[in-house]
Amino acid sequence: MTGLLALLPLATLLFTTVALHPRAEDTPREPAGTPGDRNPRDLRRTVIQATAAVCAAAIVSVEVLSLFGAIAAAPVIVLWTLATLGTGYLAWRRLPRFERPALRLGTALSVAIPLGLLVAMELVLAVASSPNNFDSNHYHLAKIEHWVANGDLGVYPTVQIQQIILVPGAEYLLLHLRLLTGGDGQFNLVQWGAGLLGAVAVARCAAQLGAGRLGQWLAAAVFLTTPAIVLESTSTQNDLVVAAWVACAATIALDGVRRRAALADVLALGATAGLVVVTKSTALMALAPVLLFWGICQLRQRAIGRTAAATLAVVALIGLLAGPALFRVHEAFGSPLGPDDYRASLSTQRHDPAAVLVNGLRLVASTLLTPVPQVNGAVGKAVVDVAHQVGVDPNDPAITHWRSVFPGTRWKPDEDRSPYPIQSALVLVAIAVSLFARPTRPYSAAVLGAFVLTAAIVKWQDWGNRLILPTFALGVPLAGYWLGRIVRRKVVAAGVVLVLAGAFAYAYTCVLLGQPRRLIGQGSVFTLDDWQERFVRMPDQAVSYRTAIDDVRASGARRVGMVMEGDLWEYPFQITLTEVELVSLESGVPTRPAPSVSSVDAVICVAPVDVCGRVVPADWRLHQIDPIVATAFPPGR
Repeated sequence: MTGLLALLPLATLLFTTVALHPRAEDTPREPAGTPGDRNPRDLRRTVIQATAAVCAAAIVSVEVLSLFGAIAAAPVIVLWTLATLGTGYLAWRRLPRFERPALRLGTALSVAIPLGLLVAMELVLAVASSPNNFDSNHYHLAKIEHWVANGDLGVYPTVQIQQIILVPGAEYLLLHLRLLTGGDGQFNLVQWGAGLLGAVAVARCAAQLGAGRLGQWLAAAVFLTTPAIVLESTSTQNDLVVAAWVACAATIALDGVRRRAALADVLALGATAGLVVVTKSTALMALAPVLLFWGICQLRQRAIGRTAAATLAVVALIGLLAGPALFRVHEAFGSPLGPDDYRASLSTQRHDPAAVLVNGLRLVASTLLTPVPQVNGAVGKAVVDVAHQVGVDPNDPAITHWRSVFPGTRWKPDEDRSPYPIQSALVLVAIAVSLFARPTRPYSAAVLGAFVLTAAIVKWQDWGNRLILPTFALGVPLAGYWLGRIVRRKVVAAGVVLVLAGAFAYAYTCVLLGQPRRLIGQGSVFTLDDWQERFVRMPDQAVSYRTAIDDVRASGARRVGMVMEGDLWEYPFQITLTEVELVSLESGVPTRPAPSVSSVDAVICVAPVDVCGRVVPADWRLHQIDPIVATAFPPGR
């Protein structure tokens, strides 16, 4: 029964879409094929507006419930029930005059069919898989369980400060599913849905740039076949969620090229921008040029006062959605971005042109890795040679994450590191060509600005391919636009078909044989039990974690202290030991000191022996399960 409650947000979204879609009699009819920015009844825009509105409301509702310590199942069920009933009534009032769009595929059918099959396969994998991404077990999902246990979003003691300092927009959406269903069985569907939303947005952007129906489908194909996107569409990461929000902000901004922003435009742009800011900070470099592009377009229409007012409204909406989370981090660490040392580990300390150039070339080279070592070696050597020529160490710590060494050589369908050479090459070529074509030049300049900002601020790292997905998504509409134009020429059509066939083939491979989730082969989600599946990233720890859980249950402990090291996992204990209170015995949060070990009935250590020994008293009974996992109990227990 609880699983069915997850249908409430979906029903609310569908009803909101119907309620917001303009009626035929309220708007002038546009000719068939009119681009979305000039068609007020464009259903894709309505879907984007409705999704942004529902998700923004979900985030605000969490913040409000937190003020009253009411983050619990009952209030959330009531809120979604009321939302479904309210939007359902509005949709019912409009439904008799709702104009259903005609679906014309034509030549695009050859793209739509394989895309539909790919998305369907991803859906099967998303539903069949348990969350098993490394970062999700480390902090994405662990923070949700803390919120549920505490009843609010307040800062809590933890040594894993990523749970506190990283903006939690995607986790807020997962929190609703957690409270509606009582578990995480449907968490993967958030990113799967984000993939569809992102495809809708990039296709609409392509239409706004002037692409025909085939070009729009090709833009969606480039987006949806990108290996990093295919692999993340079945996970509980947040890179695909934020990439979709950036694409949505871009298509709303493109609406402002030819018309002054109306209230609905401002609200939509502010909501999508706010959702970007509250979801992932690495997307700000993609968002900033989009907002600047929109502002310039508005000023060119001689609407200075109106643009100023609209800008203030957008900023206010960003503050409404992201402000509370950033304020909590500021109170805890003295900065809304967290501790200085953590920021320095991810953000560049050099911003001179030579360093930005080298960092940008490394980011691009990582996306272009192929299965051919000779090609990878040549590309990597070329980047290193350029770095030496401009006097930059290709592994300068000021532009390189401390655990990464360039050039990387990883080519495999892994969601944390997978390159996307076909799609990256198409986007890069499209940007270069677009800069010299009048219809696409302004937008391509904004995309180039996003790439430059990303190179200037985000350090190169082994898993950087997924971090730059928001910027990549901005360039996808340009690829769709130019593919749609050149495919009309028979001379190059065969080449385009061959390239897309390769893209689709590898996209299917990512679903079938990807990591850490796959449909077939050794380690398939259909051959592993739930516990094994969750520990695909740390298979050697599955038995040790289970032993620690059994130790605690056998002891009868009701308050258990946790000693965690680095990026090891707290989440499996949280979802299994639901009958006990788990507290951290260490804290990296200045304003939230950890409780004393004397206040707990047992200790679980997931840390080296010496770290555990610093916390556990010498007279406690220690069970060292493996070199990392141990349990400890006071005398007499």
